[in-house]
Amino acid sequence: MSRNGVLQRYSSHLKILMKKDTEDVLWRVLLWGIFAGILVSIFFYSYNREFDPDEIEHLHTAWKIAQGQEIFVDFFQHHHPFFDYLITPIIRTFGATVESIFVSRYFMLLFTACILITTYLLSLRIFKNSEVGIISLILTSTDITFYMKSIEIRPDVPQVLAGLLSIYFLFVYYDRKSLKSLIASSVFLAVSFLFLQKSIVLIIAIGALLLYDVFKKYVTYRHAALYAAVFIISISPYYIYVLLSGTFEQYFVTNWLVNYHLHEGSGMLDIYLVIARENTITLVLYLIGVITMFGLGMERRFAALSLLLMIIPSILFHNILRQYLVLAVLPFCIIASYALYSVFDRRLFRLIVVIGAIYIPLIYTHNYGFFRLDRRGQRDQLAKIEYVLSITDENDKVYDGNVIFNVFRDDIDYFWFCMEHSSCLDAYKKVTGYKYNVYDSIVAKKPKVISTYEIGSLDDVRIKNNYKVSERYPDLLIRVD
Repeated sequence: MSRNGVLQRYSSHLKILMKKDTEDVLWRVLLWGIFAGILVSIFFYSYNREFDPDEIEHLHTAWKIAQGQEIFVDFFQHHHPFFDYLITPIIRTFGATVESIFVSRYFMLLFTACILITTYLLSLRIFKNSEVGIISLILTSTDITFYMKSIEIRPDVPQVLAGLLSIYFLFVYYDRKSLKSLIASSVFLAVSFLFLQKSIVLIIAIGALLLYDVFKKYVTYRHAALYAAVFIISISPYYIYVLLSGTFEQYFVTNWLVNYHLHEGSGMLDIYLVIARENTITLVLYLIGVITMFGLGMERRFAALSLLLMIIPSILFHNILRQYLVLAVLPFCIIASYALYSVFDRRLFRLIVVIGAIYIPLIYTHNYGFFRLDRRGQRDQLAKIEYVLSITDENDKVYDGNVIFNVFRDDIDYFWFCMEHSSCLDAYKKVTGYKYNVYDSIVAKKPKVISTYEIGSLDDVRIKNNYKVSERYPDLLIRVD
């Protein structure tokens, strides 16, 4: 071949490579651009959305801690306390103000960002493909369960982050047999548990994987025992503290026995059906991915873990709320992204399926999610909180019962929320024989403001003779004496 022919052939190959490189860059820019748009939506959603009662619950718990009260002893709480201690500095810094509430919301966005970063790294670890990683971010961030709950002021968010990090380092260990990674996985699993008891789901799932691998001789007994020992050592300081302080019994009653007897939430089948409807295309892709992974014998552990994270909650819990399944959403979306990448060779088809996968959640959240810019619900909540603050002093007590306006004022009883039928109060009564009478508490503590929530009769003389209806809020009563 002549020199000119060689040059022409080389030039032709170079043009093809340059074209391919340009297409690769544009494709990745497009995917990252979609994800960036979703992140903007998440920020505005966090800024605009009204506050869930659970958020008020944990803000109030942190405020009580900042006031010097002891959790589980001086007031009721049925979650592990580490999250409440984590946000207490925010309350101490910004005080009894609306700013404390917003700063706490923005603080949660840091955890959300870290969850998404870890999701990307985990997808790279499992499938060794950056495009699968980007698509995982898109599917995860538009999953309604993740989208709604990851921005809320609740312990589930740091619990999920720590749990996801535990999974990540566990698979680093599987890849490299690195003891440092094994130890890191165990420590993060302990941290996840200390944030929230629901991490028992992940503890069982990882325990099942390790036991199976020990049985199959993929993991040594020594390494499995080391994992368990590090976990126990990591959680032991807290349990030593509650034992030495004499609060272990109360901790056990409120955090375990009450939750065992608690029956709030959606039925198991109901919540799974809702999530399936919201993520139909992602669900189909996930099932294809799981079948493919088991069929080809690739990363079966990860596929098995994803299934366990969905199945175990239905076995352990009477009823399930959305936040119970946030951790399960992450491997679910990672595997669905792998299936999308594997099944569709052409990028145009992948883009169509990605758009379809996020379009269905867009429909479900159109009025309260991605496109919500109406802040009236949130403003009404904050106005009520500020109203109560304006007509009370720092030392005044209030009765709320429904965690709406009592964020920065003290309560009249050990129980101050979760009072509806078949909820925490009924469970606590069943376990301990606790006597609760709202009228007696009102007489004894003389709260400045009370709500009509869970008060049987407003004509009771203890209410009627001492309170008048607020001119601004008909469900609030103001003390007149």
